[in-house]
Amino acid sequence: MTFHRTLRSQVRRGFTLVELLVVIAIIGVLVGLLLPAVQAAREAARRMQCSNNLKQIGLALHNYESTHKVFPGPEYSTSTASMVFGFSVQAQVLPFIENANLEALIDYREPLYLGALNYQQFNAVHAVAARTVVPAFLCPSDPQNPINVSGTDTFAGLNYVVCAGSGTGKNYDSRAQTDGMFWRGSHTGFRDMTDGSSNTLLLAEALIGGGASYPTPPPAPAMPYFRYIATYAGGPGSMYGSGMGFNGAPGDNPVLEVAVAGAASWSGARCNAWIHGKDIDTGFNAYASPNAPTADVAKNSLGFFAARSLHPAGVNVACGDGSVHFISDSVDMKTWRGMSTRSGREVVSLP
Repeated sequence: MTFHRTLRSQVRRGFTLVELLVVIAIIGVLVGLLLPAVQAAREAARRMQCSNNLKQIGLALHNYESTHKVFPGPEYSTSTASMVFGFSVQAQVLPFIENANLEALIDYREPLYLGALNYQQFNAVHAVAARTVVPAFLCPSDPQNPINVSGTDTFAGLNYVVCAGSGTGKNYDSRAQTDGMFWRGSHTGFRDMTDGSSNTLLLAEALIGGGASYPTPPPAPAMPYFRYIATYAGGPGSMYGSGMGFNGAPGDNPVLEVAVAGAASWSGARCNAWIHGKDIDTGFNAYASPNAPTADVAKNSLGFFAARSLHPAGVNVACGDGSVHFISDSVDMKTWRGMSTRSGREVVSLP
């Protein structure tokens, strides 16, 4: 009898269904608590890498200026069509970000495009360079595929764009001299940053577009507005002089909202090609706030392009002194636009 009692005492009781459910619930709670922390840590690492990329490009601009005594500007095209741009600032600093071999594939003696405005064709001489992805030009928080196909041409996109100014002056796009550091054919230098190099924007983040075009607003969230540009229907070649009061409007987005409502179509061509010197591809202005709730607005690849990112609540920017800052979406607009000018005499303090 003693023997049998000993056996029974050694028998272990298993988990009941209730206990098992409690354990599963506890594990679920722990995962729910840990997952946001893990995601936040990963995003912090991506944001730091993004900041390092901007720092690298900013220093490349410094080294270019030290060598040539001016910053590179978006180049003119050899085409007679006024809307055709040449090579980008980003293309010209490739040797200073350890990509001299890639720049060697670009023949600056050859135009970027051939033919008249309405019949222009991308020059195949630059095809290999144009479709090469440059990791230093990409933010790790943007999952968009950087490869974009346009007809028979393939281009590699980017997330870091140069500042064409506040977007509030008569010349808001870079075909003419703007109040920023970059416009078509610009040759500015440190001497032109009379507002102070630490208060003058050189670069900011932007998001690569969705690639396609639509006759109506793209549906969200599959094709969110921040990856598409509202193409403005009116205006004599550009939105300036359209009578809608784009330039110098005191508000952040109301005027843009009117243009978005009257958009003729929607384009996903934002930041689609790092080699292009066009505003739509490699530039931005500070007319709208960072990550503006209103879509970008353009006509003929020129317009109002906001700084945008997928970092929570703001964007990274690089200033003329080589510093990189995270600017909140809710930044004061007077401060934001003041940072975008090179000599506006604004008294600004970085937030």
